Amino acid sequence: MTTLISLLASPQEVEIALQIDPDFKAFLALANKSGGERRQVADLVTARFRVVEPRVGVRDDLSLDDTIAVWGQPQTIRQLIAPSLSVDSTQLIHSLWRLETFDEVKVWLKAMQVVVRLAHDFEGTLRGHVLLAEAIIPMIETVERKEYVLPNGDMASDAITRNLGIRAKVFALDRQRRTPRSATGNSTIMDRLSRTLGRLNH
Repeated sequence: MTTLISLLASPQEVEIALQIDPDFKAFLALANKSGGERRQVADLVTARFRVVEPRVGVRDDLSLDDTIAVWGQPQTIRQLIAPSLSVDSTQLIHSLWRLETFDEVKVWLKAMQVVVRLAHDFEGTLRGHVLLAEAIIPMIETVERKEYVLPNGDMASDAITRNLGIRAKVFALDRQRRTPRSATGNSTIMDRLSRTLGRLNH
């Protein structure tokens, strides 16, 4: 199985991209808008987590050491979120941005296993919303098949998480395959996508 570490560029490569690539800077800004808080696992002892397990349904008020099923195998939330939270967020977002196909995005998600968004609620409790890769990938595959409306009537654009820029990446790939490279560059694609998502968020 592909590991998350194997998909990361070096910090030096990421820094170069930040300096010279306007497409990456636009993608990073968009991803950071929906990324929630960044914490180390050690900071999450009192956090409470929510997850939707495909075969169980919604489970709420979980702790770091509670177990959830991922690809049918039990793992603690602590084990699942540690790899991504131990990586610099800019480096993590860059690893997604530089992918070139839907298949590569799915490999990236499988390496992540879960995506977590952290934020404080109105009472000051740190909450983590855990999304399983196995639930995100089928949504991406609907876009890959050019099925933009899900069987339940929801739009695929609404069903795919914005966290880490995942939704932006998927729809950038979708736009690239429908737009000749000679007609528009990646930066133009991200600019249009940013404006579209901005309107959807209002």
